Amino acid sequence: MKLGHIIYTVKDLDAAVKEWQGKGFTVEYGRKKNPINALIYFSEGPYIELMQGSGMSSFSKGIMKLLGKKKFMERFDYWDTCDEGWSCLAIEKEPGGLDQEVSYLTSMGINGTYMKNLSRTDTQGRKLEYKCYFTDDVAMPFLMSYFNIDPKPKNYVHPNGFRRVTRVVYRVNPKYIGALHHLVDDKTLVLEEADDFKVLRVDFA
Repeated sequence: MKLGHIIYTVKDLDAAVKEWQGKGFTVEYGRKKNPINALIYFSEGPYIELMQGSGMSSFSKGIMKLLGKKKFMERFDYWDTCDEGWSCLAIEKEPGGLDQEVSYLTSMGINGTYMKNLSRTDTQGRKLEYKCYFTDDVAMPFLMSYFNIDPKPKNYVHPNGFRRVTRVVYRVNPKYIGALHHLVDDKTLVLEEADDFKVLRVDFA
């Protein structure tokens, strides 16, 4: 698996899009109507997701918790309440299932919720289908299959001259280090052990 994308949590999506455009990045909203996220794609390597909360109402989260999905909803609560800035990571594989990876994680005691039929229609009318395994602990990056359609531009250079994310330094609890080293083969991701978790830096070139 590879580092798929880095989530940057924002409080005002429109303002964040303008801010990142002002930094010389090309940004596109995740969907045309009522978007909650926007994407900064690169031709290769991980992309950036600007995300204004989880998009799930308090009522919906309450129902999910009553249905036994309290741990699952903790991730959504985190996205809705965390400070603005780099908040978490997704690790990614090619299109297809995540069954093998999910089996490995559960064997390691890293449980979560496997969602197999996710999709969104982007601003170009493409229906992007994918799967996710949301680990119960937000400190552990979630897993995602790559989209059935590749939305990344070819041979693209952003107006600021950047072509890709070259390094992401992630501080994570030692209990997840082994699993991440087992799953991820990507020199872009640098792991540091700590009792908490945090995206320490993201470099571009």
